[in-house]
Amino acid sequence: MLTKSMIAIAAVLVSLTALPVQNAEAKSHVDFNVGVGIGVGGFYPGYGYGGVYAPVYEPYYGVSCGEARSIVKGSGFYKVTAIDCSAPSYKFVAWQGGNKYKVRVNASGNITGVTPL
Repeated sequence: MLTKSMIAIAAVLVSLTALPVQNAEAKSHVDFNVGVGIGVGGFYPGYGYGGVYAPVYEPYYGVSCGEARSIVKGSGFYKVTAIDCSAPSYKFVAWQGGNKYKVRVNASGNITGVTPL
């Protein structure tokens, strides 16, 4: 009886190994992403520790004194000379139409005042 069982098991094993192998095509799509951010302890710029969005603003330093001088020249003035180049307001002496003016420019690049001298 033991011999018949052994022969049956051997026959099953031989038939299983002789079956052709079919390639199965997966019909599902799985993505697994791991985020790596700048920061320490799970803090990412723009997001606090609780995952709440907090915008990160880049510092804005405004226009330089040379850029402000170019703005004054572009507004029709000539012979533009800087008097005060300390931010947030720049002051220039400039000429327009034969008259001398004091011109003020803010750090945003806007002319904020023109005073005749």
